[in-house]
Amino acid sequence: MAQVTALDTAAARLQKRGPATEEANQLVLAEQMVDSIKEEAGESPVFSLGGFHLFNRESGLFEAYSMDAMAIRIARQFSFSKLCRKASDYRQIAGLVASLTEDPLYFSEAPAGITAGGSFYHVTEGGEIESKPVDASHRQRTSVDAEPDFGGEALLLNRLLDNALGKGAAGERQKALLQMALGAALTCTLWRYRRVLMLYGASSTGKSTLLEVLKRFFPADRVGATNPANWTNEYHAAALAGRALNLVGELDGTTPIQGGTFKAVTGGDVVEARHPTHRPFSFVCTASHIFNCNRLPPTRDKSDAFFNRWLLIEFYNSILPGQQIIGLADRIFEDEQGAVLAWLLTGAANLAKRKGFPTTDNHERLIHYWRAGNNSALQFLLDSEYVGLDNSSDLPIAGKEVFALYRKWAHEAGVKPMGRNAFYEAVAEGAGRVGVMIADDKDRVKQITGLSLKVVA
Repeated sequence: MAQVTALDTAAARLQKRGPATEEANQLVLAEQMVDSIKEEAGESPVFSLGGFHLFNRESGLFEAYSMDAMAIRIARQFSFSKLCRKASDYRQIAGLVASLTEDPLYFSEAPAGITAGGSFYHVTEGGEIESKPVDASHRQRTSVDAEPDFGGEALLLNRLLDNALGKGAAGERQKALLQMALGAALTCTLWRYRRVLMLYGASSTGKSTLLEVLKRFFPADRVGATNPANWTNEYHAAALAGRALNLVGELDGTTPIQGGTFKAVTGGDVVEARHPTHRPFSFVCTASHIFNCNRLPPTRDKSDAFFNRWLLIEFYNSILPGQQIIGLADRIFEDEQGAVLAWLLTGAANLAKRKGFPTTDNHERLIHYWRAGNNSALQFLLDSEYVGLDNSSDLPIAGKEVFALYRKWAHEAGVKPMGRNAFYEAVAEGAGRVGVMIADDKDRVKQITGLSLKVVA
């Protein structure tokens, strides 16, 4: 409401100056609108992520302000002008204000951190956590009431994770990876690493509870649930703009993810989108994508670029019936909010120090399994009855010979075989991880290295 009061005050001030001159046009009115907002708020409005954002001096945050809301403000402020008499005029002037203040990358260039307890906790590139008064230069849109409690202990959260991930060395490595990923999500930097977090495991293992806790640190309008299978649609893509979190409770294990669009959205590329009845806009998706699944989703993309986007955390242990703690997410957030906030910031700082995510045995095994499940050529190469992998061998085998054995394997395994060119492409895209390479010889004949054939085609 503070921003509405500010605009009303500015409107009254401008109306006292008298009607627009004969030389005025709608662009002049748009410029006056920008000036009045800047005078009142101390900062010019910013049109980014498909909408306006106005700075609030009191909170130190930029607050979302829709195109329609701006049109209404314009109608009230310039009601005396013959250039602002009907709905189309209001929208045209609002569109000019958008053009004058548009900056698609404004929030994507914000420093890493979170506003909490009235201060901005900045995670530096060196992995330090600095607390400072929040101001416009931090480009923040979200605030948490609690302050981080770096000396506190999140007993309930640790109990949940120990049960889900295990207490051994493997569990600790998964927990460290999860802490970094969730910390990056909290500080809105996960997208900068071009990574997406997947929580994989059976039902009742705590995946949804964990996401519910993270979700509580963000206002409802900053959290979405747009399935990656729908990102090719411009309206669904528009729903990602302005979101801090994109949490999908359960990915469909039968609907393929389109690789090209997925890589663009998660790769820091400029994406085109549009809200219904509104003009198209461009944005860089800065949402942190976190998905739950108990079946890895299919994809036709077999490339390293696709599978390298993912961070997989395996949730092992289901909570037995009768042992669930009702309202556990509420209890964790209410009783341990400060400690959890500190845990997340520490994870973000650890990630900054490392300059990248570590891997785990669980992640590598699941990625290996997922890739093979979407690539029958890779499944064939990993079948030790047919193929021996020998990364030290540079002795080439004719591609047509390997393909012939693949056809035989597919027939015996009951798998629909690829065509020859598709097989070669699948080997090129996915087999490098297991040391198998494909290339043309001097006569432009396909040759494959890094393997031996155990069965005659």
